[in-house]
Formats: sequence, structure tokens, C-alpha cells
Amino acid sequence: MQESVALRIEGLRKGYRVGLRRRVEVLRGLSLCVGQGEVYGLLGRNGAGKSTTFRILMGLCRPEAGSIRLLGERPGARSAQLRVGYCPENPQFPLGLTVLEVLRFHRALVGERVHSPRTRIDWLLEEFDLEEYRRRPVRALSRGTIQRLALALALLARPELLILDEPLTALDPVARHRVNEILLDQKRQGASMIVASHILSELESISDRLGVLSGGVIQREIDLRVEAAEAVRALEIRVPSEREAEIRAGSPDLVGVAEGRTVCYRELAFDQAQELVRRWSAAGIPVLAMGPSRRAMEAEILAIIDHPAAPPAARPPEAATAGQRPEPRPAPEKETV
Repeated sequence: MQESVALRIEGLRKGYRVGLRRRVEVLRGLSLCVGQGEVYGLLGRNGAGKSTTFRILMGLCRPEAGSIRLLGERPGARSAQLRVGYCPENPQFPLGLTVLEVLRFHRALVGERVHSPRTRIDWLLEEFDLEEYRRRPVRALSRGTIQRLALALALLARPELLILDEPLTALDPVARHRVNEILLDQKRQGASMIVASHILSELESISDRLGVLSGGVIQREIDLRVEAAEAVRALEIRVPSEREAEIRAGSPDLVGVAEGRTVCYRELAFDQAQELVRRWSAAGIPVLAMGPSRRAMEAEILAIIDHPAAPPAARPPEAATAGQRPEPRPAPEKETV
């Protein structure tokens, strides 16, 4: 029977030496899974361990403990790597190669997975707005163009699983919108994804579930499909700040938050928001915006990131009784990736 989980991580641990004596534990037992056809957003501040996790998934560094299955196989398996598309946070390519040469080189690496390769490359150049750069060397490309090239390479072999580390970094607003459309299209075609970012809004637009990575583990998982269904029960309305006194006179219990030249009223029930809009419109008070109120979730995520719960500590060795030598410590857990 086909594996229903595209990616499974269990108990992943990784640390680094800093100087001669200090050691930093980046991952402290990270566990998560991504279902077939699901988009999993990995949210965490810079340095939380997102890139380390992705490098381990791609076999670029080795974990100290834990197990990983990519599409039911070990990460190092050639058959698994050919089915995975990867975009690193800081992609780098040989500076003398042109965009077309980079694409052709990577096509040669995964050739047996690509049908009609010439058509596929042409499609990628068009989709990622790279057509005018096809003969241009990498050294002449902007940071955003290099990022688009890396994303194009991630899709070259029609992967079943996409591993994207800060994929919208360095992209301008137009390119961000276009890349989001491309990723959503991949999702509709059944591709699974794990996407890392330190910006919540970048993940909300494409993710099904969100994992908050802090303290080396997933502190909380949020099903954004449920959140979206419940969001209509909590709305926010934004009005010009110069009308706040008038609003307060008519609704003394209503508390708004000043944001520049606007005032935002949040966590409003649907019926309450409808009544307020009707009343304000009759009074000539312009409603600048109305939509789902997501601040409660954002505040909760920020609190988790700022004050993560400590992961379970390793059990200390029992103290030796007087005159007895302590039992030897067991050997470190072997990597099972």
C-alpha cells in the first residue's frame, strides 16, 4: 500500500560546537509529518533551526539522532532524491554559467525523470519570468533573479515533494505574487510541500498546517483550514482615526487600536460587525477595510516563539553510592536516517 505521508521526521537532534567548549543544541527532538498533497508551513525566527532541518533532509549534513523518511525512503536514496525538489535559502551557482546552462546542467542530473526536457525548460523560463535572462551569466543576475532560478530548478523534475527554505526571500511584490500562484498550482496538482519562513503571512497564503519551531522542537501545530473556517466568526474593521471620537460617543464599550492614521476594531462577532458597518455607513463614517481578525493567533505564536517550552530533558545518570563507581553511560544514540 502506498505511503500516505510524504515526509516523516521523528526525534531529530543536531548541535554544533561554538569555540572550544560551548555547544549549541539547534534541534532537540524535532518531530513532524507532511501528508501526501499537503503544504506544511514551518514558522520560526532566524536561527531556529529551519535551514538545519532542510539540510539534513537533503543529506547535506548529518543528524546526531532521529529518523527521516522522504516519500517512504531514506533521504540518501537516489530514487527519493529524484522525486524531491529543493530550494535553499541562499542559492549559489557557478558565476560563469548562463541561466540556460544552469537549467541544462541540472536537467542532465535528473534526466530520466524529465519527459520532453526542452519543453519543460521553456515552460520554467516563462513561468518564472526568466526568458530575457536565459543567455545572461549568473554573475550578472540580481539576488531576486537568482532566487527565481533556484525555484525553477526545484520544479525541473516534476517533484512529488518540494522542500523550500525561505522561497520568497529577495523577491519583489510582483514576483512574490507570481511564485505564490505557481506553488498553489503545484499544490492543486497534488505535490506535497514543506515551506520554511520567519514571516507568518508568507505561510498563511499557501499552507494547510503550520508548525511553530522554537527551542529546537515544534511547540505548536495549527490547522489553518480550521482557522480559516472559524475566522469569519471574528472580524476586524478599520476606520479613519479622525472619526474615533464620534465612534466612541456612539459605542462607548467599543475599544479600538490606533495604527497610524487608522483605528482598528478587532475580535468582533459577525453580527456585531454587520451592525457597526450599517450604522457607520449611515453616519457617513468610511469603513476602510473589513476582514478576518487574525491578531489573536499572531499574538499566541509570538508568545510561543519568545517563550518556548523547554523540550524534555535527557534523564540524568543515577548518582553513585559511596564506594561505588558510577555505571558507564550508554553510547550515544545512533543515527537512523
